[in-house]
Amino acid sequence: MREVKTICPYCGVGCGLILQVENGNLTGLKPEKDHPVSKGTLCPKGATAHEFVQHPDRLKKPLLRKNEKLVEVSWDEAYSFVVSEFRRLQSQFSKDSVAVISSTRATVEENYLTQKFTRAVLGTNNIDQCQRICHSATVTGLSAVMGTGAMSNSIAEFLTPGPKVLMIIGSNTAGSHPIVWSVWMKPALRNGTKLIVIDPRRTEVVKEAERMGLPVLHLALKPGSEVPLFNAMAHHIVSQGLHDKKFISERCENFDQFNQTISKYTPENVEKVTGVPATKIREAAELYASAKPASIAYGIGVTEHRNGVGNVKALANLAMITGNMGIESGGLNALRGQNDVQGATDMVRPETLPGYQKWSDTEAIKKFEQAWRTPLPIPTSENYFFMSQFWDAATQGRLKGLYCMGEDVALSEGNSAKVEKALQRLELLIVQDIFLTKTAQWAHVVLPAASFAEKDGTFVNSERRVQRVRKAIEPVGESKPDWVILCELSQRMGYPMYYASAEEIFEEIRKLVPIYGGMTYQRLEESHGLQWPCPDEKHPGTKYLHKDKFSRGRGQLSAVDYIAPAEEPDENYPFILTSGRSFMQYNAGSMTRRTKAGKAEPENYVQVNTSDAARLGIKEGELVKVATRRGELAVKAKITDIAEGVLWMPMHYSESSTNILTIDAVDPISGITEVKACAATLQRI
Repeated sequence: MREVKTICPYCGVGCGLILQVENGNLTGLKPEKDHPVSKGTLCPKGATAHEFVQHPDRLKKPLLRKNEKLVEVSWDEAYSFVVSEFRRLQSQFSKDSVAVISSTRATVEENYLTQKFTRAVLGTNNIDQCQRICHSATVTGLSAVMGTGAMSNSIAEFLTPGPKVLMIIGSNTAGSHPIVWSVWMKPALRNGTKLIVIDPRRTEVVKEAERMGLPVLHLALKPGSEVPLFNAMAHHIVSQGLHDKKFISERCENFDQFNQTISKYTPENVEKVTGVPATKIREAAELYASAKPASIAYGIGVTEHRNGVGNVKALANLAMITGNMGIESGGLNALRGQNDVQGATDMVRPETLPGYQKWSDTEAIKKFEQAWRTPLPIPTSENYFFMSQFWDAATQGRLKGLYCMGEDVALSEGNSAKVEKALQRLELLIVQDIFLTKTAQWAHVVLPAASFAEKDGTFVNSERRVQRVRKAIEPVGESKPDWVILCELSQRMGYPMYYASAEEIFEEIRKLVPIYGGMTYQRLEESHGLQWPCPDEKHPGTKYLHKDKFSRGRGQLSAVDYIAPAEEPDENYPFILTSGRSFMQYNAGSMTRRTKAGKAEPENYVQVNTSDAARLGIKEGELVKVATRRGELAVKAKITDIAEGVLWMPMHYSESSTNILTIDAVDPISGITEVKACAATLQRI
């Protein structure tokens, strides 16, 4: 039996695993004992991650739509169709009549090539990826106020040396990032770290801490009321003199305007809008501000709102006014949801060139143009074309073609019925994936991609750690790595793009992207990865950001006002519906639902408050109808400890898509969609 070290293909923790191979087939896997993040452990999803790789449902040959049906064709026929259609659309309309969606499940190298293909071959800046609908508010918000929009500290710092206070917000870490919780956070709590949880649900984080006999301060806020809550905490911290005056004076700016804004957000004033008693708000503020280091970990419960950037900035205010930035075991730590969403974001954003290099940087533009031997499609304004805007553009006929790589947008986007209509309106839809997803139902051509186990490259986890991914088996059927498909397609479109290996692509990346400059495959092999920024080959990588100064110089305290959700409860729709991830499933479910772990959670459901269920006569396990202004679903009820008037549903089930119900209101700054709050109704069936 041969064993191959690689990285888990699921969440952003980046656990190390070892694939076991016999006679060219994956037969199992085991955890990598000495991995610095996972420490020889895996969650149930990770422990069964090999099972989907050789599943019978894998796409094995290209598919082309003929007579309304997708039929198997050769790669040459599929490529010829794609090339001719791209040329037709761009000739008939404009270069910007097409767009590309890259994949947070693909490697760093593949994401880099996707944006290179879009900009150098197609000649458009219409490129985006999944971070637009999960953490674009983080990247945009933190880049504005601190200069870098990534997790500021390392995962190990949740335990070593460990924060005195840990505040978890909008994240059921025990379910969504279980190794962060079990290996690093739980031991810290046993060592005396105090825990604050801000979430409408009494999550597994709260329950497990209580089972350990530990005190938990739980603030069950109403979804969409994050800014008032964070502002009220900041108000109490400043009014009680608990803020770090020295840190603010030396390292921050805009305190007076910030202080004037928070002055009206007293705990008493925001109690009604948040649903959190003023006494608890004050208690949380005092606990968080009372001791250093204090760490904040947060998830998409904070970001996926139409005021997502405002939420992130208001949260950043708390970290800055208490002096908890630029210190070990402190910081503001966004827990990322996909295996390479950080790496994809490093490479693919319409707002920036790879490595967050700005369009205003003429030297950066010149560097890329010389390396790629072609002019770049430089944006003429900051009105970038975000993925969340593709659907209106397609429906209105402005977007004609879409190349969708490794994203099941028909399931994962808010108001998915609208997305489906947009996909049907497209003249060209290319889907590149490992399974025939819901999005592929409307594809004109489907290209079979290789899985994580069938290629080399790198993934970047939440803590900015660039790690090696290694090929264990040959690609299933005629499937190919995404980077190979992109190169072959590029060559047919008249732009030679050839690389002998993924390492060769990485070498190009590190020459053009300063934060990766000191990384080589050899160094990544020797050290279990390196954390960016790593500017030269003698640099050890960066354990935590903003040590002596913020990336932008001084941290900007933000005057953020409350913007209510686009849709609030009323007589007809009296509940707030919110959504998220369940323990055994991963995103669109195309991988996990083909494993033993995923089969443990086979169907969609809705969590309902105990009092709400009693009032409506709903019993545990009964079939209920959840409806919004966009659609309705029949699912089983789970009665649980969740804020009264709030419903929660997972988002993994294509046959019962929660996003049929959610709204498509968009944050105008970051383009993130408000899938975390909309008005809903609930009734027995």
